[in-house]
Amino acid sequence: MARRKLAGLLAALLVVAYVTPAVAQVNPFRVQQRYKEASQGKNINDYTKRLNDSDPATRLEAVKNLGESGSNEAIEYLIQATGDPDESVMIKAIDYLGKLRATAATQILVQKLFMKDVPVNVQQRILVSLGRMGDVRAAEPIAEYLDRETDAETKGTAVFALGEIGDHASIAKLQTIQTSDPDPHIQ
Repeated sequence: MARRKLAGLLAALLVVAYVTPAVAQVNPFRVQQRYKEASQGKNINDYTKRLNDSDPATRLEAVKNLGESGSNEAIEYLIQATGDPDESVMIKAIDYLGKLRATAATQILVQKLFMKDVPVNVQQRILVSLGRMGDVRAAEPIAEYLDRETDAETKGTAVFALGEIGDHASIAKLQTIQTSDPDPHIQ
């Protein structure tokens, strides 16, 4: 009988010794999540505060967080970030506006498209975002842009954007380009 009690006690101790470390384990996902919240913020207000930071990497991270939030409230701040002096921050904001189909940004992006100091790669990102948004208000300005643009790659991006928007009024413009443009990639 004493042996049974001793065996039972030993079994109980083994179970407790085996289970205790499993309970004490830390969830690595939760640790990562806590670190991210501490370093990047938890909500829109935290992200927007970081948009005014002097470090472009911090502003870029704030734009990423705003874009990933998917919130309508974030769109206003993403529109503001399209004016950031750092090109990577500006491009990321433009990309997220397209991804979120933020038609509230259409007029701002169209204006930026026609500015002379905007680099070609940024213009291409604007065209892609306008195409993703699908806002028919952008179709006519993009058609006008096509008349001005001579760079084949950017012109092709503009044709793609017009096709994505799908405005019936743009069909004649696209047909004209198809028949008259010498570049086979654009046709």
